[in-house]
Amino acid sequence: MAQRGYKVDVFEQRQQPKPTDTRSHRSYPMVLSSRSTHGLKEAGLQLPLPGPQSAFLTLTGRLDLIREDDEYSKQYIVDRVTFGKHMYEATHQRYGSRITWHWGHALQHVDFDRRVATFSSSDPAAALSQGSTLQGSNADAPATSTTTSVSYELLIGADGAGSKVRQLMQGAVAGMKVDTKYFSSTTYKTYHGLSLRQGSEEPLPGFASHAPGQFIYNFNVKGMPTLVMWRQADNTASGMLTRARSYDAQELRTKISSAYLQIPPEWVESIVAQTCDTSGQPPSPFGKLMSTTRGCNLALESVRIFARILDSVSGDLDQAPAAFTSARLEDVHAMQTIEYMQILSSNAPGANANALEQMIAKATMLGSALFSQGLHKLMPSSFPAPVYLLDGLRDARVPYKKVLQTMQMHAVALIALAATLAGISSQVLQLVPQS
Repeated sequence: MAQRGYKVDVFEQRQQPKPTDTRSHRSYPMVLSSRSTHGLKEAGLQLPLPGPQSAFLTLTGRLDLIREDDEYSKQYIVDRVTFGKHMYEATHQRYGSRITWHWGHALQHVDFDRRVATFSSSDPAAALSQGSTLQGSNADAPATSTTTSVSYELLIGADGAGSKVRQLMQGAVAGMKVDTKYFSSTTYKTYHGLSLRQGSEEPLPGFASHAPGQFIYNFNVKGMPTLVMWRQADNTASGMLTRARSYDAQELRTKISSAYLQIPPEWVESIVAQTCDTSGQPPSPFGKLMSTTRGCNLALESVRIFARILDSVSGDLDQAPAAFTSARLEDVHAMQTIEYMQILSSNAPGANANALEQMIAKATMLGSALFSQGLHKLMPSSFPAPVYLLDGLRDARVPYKKVLQTMQMHAVALIALAATLAGISSQVLQLVPQS
């Protein structure tokens, strides 16, 4: 919006991130594909990303390689807090004169007819920044009741799975419906600052020589807590603990030590101390999968799509939302269908599906994976991706609906091939003389 000359006010519920926040409770790894990096590029932003991710490295040391033969195959590992900090810095540097940031402001109410949004702030220091054009600030009120009313031409809610904007739209915007397909019962906690001491055994072969952002490390044994780790820029390791049935220190220490013998004892102690600290924040849920009929904001790729829609309607802010929904709805729902099938295939608790839906999801996911691997082995130059799904999801040139259609086509082709072979086998058996 600022790139196109608009005056933008950004209201963020959290306080402005600090460098130490990279070790905060909710700083977890994110993988940026070309769908994200191309959105940043088109917005004119340059972020200090690490080198591209080389592969997924498993507990056994096996490398699941990622194609790096073109820019659309590359992925970058970043942590959430650091990425947000870099986004703010790059945006402020490039478009600072057109964007005013308001930290510590939570949305309370929206009058969609009058186009007025009301925010609250519990921090008097988070009052409106100098130079803002906002109206109705109650700056003299106590810190616990400071409110700000904002007149807007366009309101964009990018406020996550628990979106307040979406909640308010449900009761006020005609045709706005929300369907919660999945609510994860799995929780996580994070840990930070794990350093490899001189002479300590590596948790995985070659760990000490790996660059920051090169790998995501997955330690996963059935029935045990799962550990996901990544290397920070300062060469320490951070990570997430998931699938812990309890946060009893002794129980967790015993399970991690017995399941993952490679992890240094001092790391185990640090992980237990950080995640079992009862004075810290409670475990965080992984989130939920929600399907809407309006808006359809799907991360950074939606920025690219909205920018193009805005240009196509010549900057008419009244036409842009409906045009964006029309252009984005089918693709977002396709992505959610893929994600939902992944959830059903993994038997994750919290899915609202019957046995038939689970069977179709598993058949589609497995059938597509097997068929694409077969094509890759037979014609590697024409089908360079061993698993089409992973390659298609990260490629900004491929719409999600095409990825879904191709997966379904793979699955149907494999089932048809299997049925044909079964029929031929049956015919052959009938021709064989019985002794």
